[in-house]
Amino acid sequence: MKHKYMVDVENGYLCPDNSQLEIPMRKYRIDRLNRTHRAITADFSLARPIDQNTEGGVILERWSDGKWMNMPIFPFQKDPCKNVMTSGFDDLVKMAVDFGKALGLKNVEKCDIPPGNYTVNNYAIDITNSAPFWAGRFRATMVLRARDTKRKIFCVGSLLNFVEI
Repeated sequence: MKHKYMVDVENGYLCPDNSQLEIPMRKYRIDRLNRTHRAITADFSLARPIDQNTEGGVILERWSDGKWMNMPIFPFQKDPCKNVMTSGFDDLVKMAVDFGKALGLKNVEKCDIPPGNYTVNNYAIDITNSAPFWAGRFRATMVLRARDTKRKIFCVGSLLNFVEI
């Protein structure tokens, strides 16, 4: 059974070790456009391609009893782009393709993410979602790391508030 949620992206943040990462974000911000849309602004450079030599994961935490509680739900997966594209979650695939095109990637569907400079300004995201989840406040941190060394190379996070509507 699917529930309808408003997924309010309250804020975006850089990880505390951002300046020491191989791919530090120069800018990452989430702004409110209106009741149903937020805008992402990001600016970063990739020193290496995002491919089979990269693994990605999402650390999900839920606010509970006055502290963040870890929810081990999204383990690290090799080749994060291909993983998303073959996930079977059509909304996630569409969002990834649209965001990749906004970054200027030419072959997003083929997961061709080469090194280079990437900027997106005020990319609108729809914060309504139809998916099974839980109501509450969450902190999601997206991490990329090198597969051979397990060294973190990229990290950004978002505060999310899921409200059933």
